[in-house]
Amino acid sequence: MTKRAHRRVVAVSGAMLFLAAMSVAAVAGPGDKAGWSVDTDLRKRAFLKYVPAGQGPRLLVVGCLRDVDSIVILSQHEPGAVPPDVPVTLTLVNGAAKYAVQGKSEANGVGVGERGFVSEFDADANKRAELQQKLLPVLEGKGAIAITVGAWSRNLPVSGLADVIGRFKAVCFR
Repeated sequence: MTKRAHRRVVAVSGAMLFLAAMSVAAVAGPGDKAGWSVDTDLRKRAFLKYVPAGQGPRLLVVGCLRDVDSIVILSQHEPGAVPPDVPVTLTLVNGAAKYAVQGKSEANGVGVGERGFVSEFDADANKRAELQQKLLPVLEGKGAIAITVGAWSRNLPVSGLADVIGRFKAVCFR
């Protein structure tokens, strides 16, 4: 097996493990507090999350898995708002800044028995730099972040985001 093929197998395995771990909790885990938070680990992984209320859904998860050069973006949405298993776009907008990513709504995408938006893609240093240029202006904007997946949309407040975004950037983009 070539080194490149081996890295691809490791990346896919890592993303699948992450998705399996995420699917265990349909709502916020006991450690998830309401608002914005970041979980990091020693494998150079960072997960930026927004949970509207304690024990509420994870409306946005941006996972940067540097150890396997992968990005995962997840969002739990209302049942029926997005056609199942077809390509769909998740869009984040804050003022003039906009970030869009293709994915699909999958059963158990975010939690057991729940449908959720899932997008996973390879992200070497160049792709992470591209993500940084497109996503950070949305996350660092002044107003609420509008998230849209199919017919479902919500506004995510930015209060508290500035307190945690530095940890996410330090792992994902440096």
